[in-house]
Amino acid sequence: MSERTSWKDVRKPRGKIAQRAHEDEARISEFRELVHRLRTEAGLTQAELAERMGTTQSAIARMEGGGTRPTLESLEKVAAAVGKDLVVGVGVHLSENRSIAKLVREGYAVVRSAV
Repeated sequence: MSERTSWKDVRKPRGKIAQRAHEDEARISEFRELVHRLRTEAGLTQAELAERMGTTQSAIARMEGGGTRPTLESLEKVAAAVGKDLVVGVGVHLSENRSIAKLVREGYAVVRSAV
């Protein structure tokens, strides 16, 4: 019988370049999910969100489909369009802060360690 490779091992990034690419894709995926969640919770269509942000429906579709890289400017526009605050923080062990951890668990925040 031949030895099988698990899906987990196949998906595991190899080397620094692969690790960075994997982390970049994870950020894009989290951004995509966040935009979709905020839009749907606000009861907006992609076209309505686009109008509020001063962009096109296809740009929103790309954001939600993972076709664009998240920028601070785009996050600010999404937050403003759905009537939310955008908080960007830099600090030691932010993921250990209970209120931030709750936001992460509920899918409203992403904490990335610099290490």
